[in-house]
Amino acid sequence: MKAVSLVYSAFVPHPPIVVPEIGRGQEEICGSTLEAYREVAARVAQAKPETVILVSPHAPLLEEGISVLVNGEVRGSFADFGVPDLSLAFPNDGRLVESLSRGLPRVLRRQGELDHGALVPLYFLERAGWRGKVVLLSMPWREPERYGAEIGRILRAGTEKTALVASGDLSHRLREEGPYGFDPTGPQFDQAIVSGLKGNPAQIGQIPAETVEQAGECGYRSLRLALAAQEGMREVLSYEGPFGVGYLVAELYHSSPLPRWARLCLTEYVKGGDPTALPEPEEAEFQQRRGCFVTLKKDGELRGCIGTTQPYRQNLASEILYNALAAGTEDPRFWPVKKEEVAELTFSVDVLGELEKVTGLGQLDPWHYGIVVSRGGRTGLLLPHLEGVDTVEDQLRIAKQKAGISPESPVEMWRFEVVRHFE
Repeated sequence: MKAVSLVYSAFVPHPPIVVPEIGRGQEEICGSTLEAYREVAARVAQAKPETVILVSPHAPLLEEGISVLVNGEVRGSFADFGVPDLSLAFPNDGRLVESLSRGLPRVLRRQGELDHGALVPLYFLERAGWRGKVVLLSMPWREPERYGAEIGRILRAGTEKTALVASGDLSHRLREEGPYGFDPTGPQFDQAIVSGLKGNPAQIGQIPAETVEQAGECGYRSLRLALAAQEGMREVLSYEGPFGVGYLVAELYHSSPLPRWARLCLTEYVKGGDPTALPEPEEAEFQQRRGCFVTLKKDGELRGCIGTTQPYRQNLASEILYNALAAGTEDPRFWPVKKEEVAELTFSVDVLGELEKVTGLGQLDPWHYGIVVSRGGRTGLLLPHLEGVDTVEDQLRIAKQKAGISPESPVEMWRFEVVRHFE
């Protein structure tokens, strides 16, 4: 299978009070954040990255570009928060620092220490059992999506397993007794972020600049960078603001072996081999029986998508194999994939849940449920969380269109949940 470099990304807050040695019991006031933080740290540790890239808004910010620590060892302490004996040190990933310095625009290489925007996430990672190399980047003030996309490209060209952790707090203006008082824009900004992560993430980058400014945040750009580095199945683990500051813990991406298996099968086929002769993956997730869709993209644009709503093969591994071949060679909207194209494609696999009959539009949600429509023997299916399909009406109209059913015709409808897996 293709080597995977970026294996996990997340967005986490950095209030020192959540560190028990600093909070001394006060951390329990934000218990949801503490529990979610420990969960994300455990997931990172389980992914076993050799390097963690930290993007911190409290590293020196530049008007243009970003900074990166070049120390042989990156270290820092919580002395500024009353605990001078609590310190952390990690080897710097010099190889990755050089790759980022060459590949990113306007990089300032500097000596320095870890700031608390990096120390708080690293504290939880170390307590979860992770030990590895660290790269500290400042948050880009301009063009965060550009930096995120370039970082993703650089990581995909590598072979070492890497995690990306974007650090930042949301609005500091949620309560009158908070650090900057109350502004109604604060809760609105935070809700827009949480809603975007649960629904359409493209909306996050469209928040007006004046709203961002009034909200008094310090993590908006680091979040946008992380979202642009790698498309993923996002999960909001917790959000709260007990001290007048918004604390969000969210998983943004984790790699999966399912699309890597799809890539291997299609690669073998277009090279003239027999993918059915490949050793089948042994992991338990491949042994379940589920319908699935395999989606291919090239330069961000659809290049093929074929699937099954119900399982037809003996297990998911076989289901993925045949759907990957069909997506690459039988989608009538596209020419068959050529062997020299495969390396340019991205693969994702949607694993479908059970179909549920619905009787009204109120039971649908285009960012949570896929839809199947049927009338007179004609059937159309549309997967959930698709860019540009933001409303139930959009979803229903497109599903009818795919089935060749007129927009005004009544239809039977089913919904289904999907777990989308990315390389």
